[in-house]
Amino acid sequence: MKLFADYHTHTKYSDGRGSPAQNIEAAAGRGLAEVALTDHGPRSIGIGVAGPETFINIKEEVTALAPVLPDIKVLVGAEAAVIGSDGRLELPKEIIGQLDLLIAGLHPYYMPDNLRDALLYTLPNLAARLNRSAREKMRSTNTKAMIETIHSYPVDIISHPDLMLPVDTSELARACAEKGTALEVNTGHDYNKEEIVRSAARWGARLAINSDAHYPESVGELDSGLALVERLRFPVEMVINAVC
Repeated sequence: MKLFADYHTHTKYSDGRGSPAQNIEAAAGRGLAEVALTDHGPRSIGIGVAGPETFINIKEEVTALAPVLPDIKVLVGAEAAVIGSDGRLELPKEIIGQLDLLIAGLHPYYMPDNLRDALLYTLPNLAARLNRSAREKMRSTNTKAMIETIHSYPVDIISHPDLMLPVDTSELARACAEKGTALEVNTGHDYNKEEIVRSAARWGARLAINSDAHYPESVGELDSGLALVERLRFPVEMVINAVC
């Protein structure tokens, strides 16, 4: 199995340290054929882009750089946070419609839409990071929210499921299998990735092995994810950025 793409990287437009050009050059240097720039949305506190239109600016920058960049396919997408129990994402659909790739994920620190969302979803999730009983209660709520997200938006990849906020990985994998959405094996974080792979295998969901790179030198660091799926004998044809 060989990985040809890294579909989750961040640039200085959000909380990354490199420019789009630096991430692209790093991906090419690792021999990748494709790379995605997927910065955090504007609701993510302290780490997000300045506004939804920033993603269009990134696309324009990448287009302008094309004549001097290595021969590599560049996708401009977003890692959008789920900001409500109904599965709402932080980006307007008119912006999402212009992206090349949409990653959706659960993140604890974002600006909610309204007081109701804050009291019934945002704050309980923050409590769940500190309290076991609250965590188990929010596991069900978050799972339902993520399933609503993939039914409401054209989500390509679910970022680091069950890392920052709890979800039922089996139920999420079943929904992803139905919608053709990939679950992420994220090599940039330490979490129960083996359970993600096993859940995907159980229900026939696809996987994406990504770096979540925040520095150019981390772009394409995918070996640990590759080793995991090979050890668990996950089918190569079910990994969206892999070939035999």
